[in-house]
Amino acid sequence: MTRLPILRISIEAPATSFRHPHFLVGRQPSYSMPPPSTIYGHIASALGELPDPVSFQFAYDFRFGGLSSDLEHQHIITAGGRAFKANGKKHRTSVQATIQPHFRDFLFRPRLILYLNRTDWAGAFRSPVFCVILGRSQDLATVTKVEETELEQSNGAYFEHTLLPFSYRPYVGLGTTLLMPRCISPPPERRARFDRFIALHQERLFGGTYENPDGLAWSRRMLGNNVQEEWWVDPDSRLDRGVHRGVVFHSCV
Repeated sequence: MTRLPILRISIEAPATSFRHPHFLVGRQPSYSMPPPSTIYGHIASALGELPDPVSFQFAYDFRFGGLSSDLEHQHIITAGGRAFKANGKKHRTSVQATIQPHFRDFLFRPRLILYLNRTDWAGAFRSPVFCVILGRSQDLATVTKVEETELEQSNGAYFEHTLLPFSYRPYVGLGTTLLMPRCISPPPERRARFDRFIALHQERLFGGTYENPDGLAWSRRMLGNNVQEEWWVDPDSRLDRGVHRGVVFHSCV
């Protein structure tokens, strides 16, 4: 059986938020899963430097306990402002700030299982250079487990709580199509590249060969077996209809 050595990292946090970059005023909704650019930043914080985006691939299983919103304040800073008096003298201000309330979505008790095809990065995740965060800079997280293990190749798999490439869309009836940032270039340019993905949540999607296919709703099947002949699966995941959870790798380029 063909096997693939990988790094499997388990990460937990009290709360997180993956803001849609095109929403700034009024309300800031959150993606239901971390965009690839967030994964890239998470890896960079562990390594202490920005890795070459072509040097690795990643996959993940992401779950959270609930979704809610809270009221936050934005501090809008602009140049100039009203003059003020001090000690009988009039002074000009260089900047001024206003407070603007807005709603932000939060995901509570997120859990991420991150798969990387770089087993040589195990030490970085066991002793990360910078603070472990998942989402924004204040969303502190904890790496609970780092494992060097192997994936197995299988002609059948199920998929859930993960991100699939948009090329699967003609064969997949489940999941939400999302436009997400794939990668953001380093400062000062910070140019974002966006791509479409399919976000799968709780309902399991089956592909390839599995047990009792006639007893499965059509919506939960990959239409046809021409999407991919074989998948990588996590042998430590639960069996369902005789197959394990599939692991689909993505790249940041």
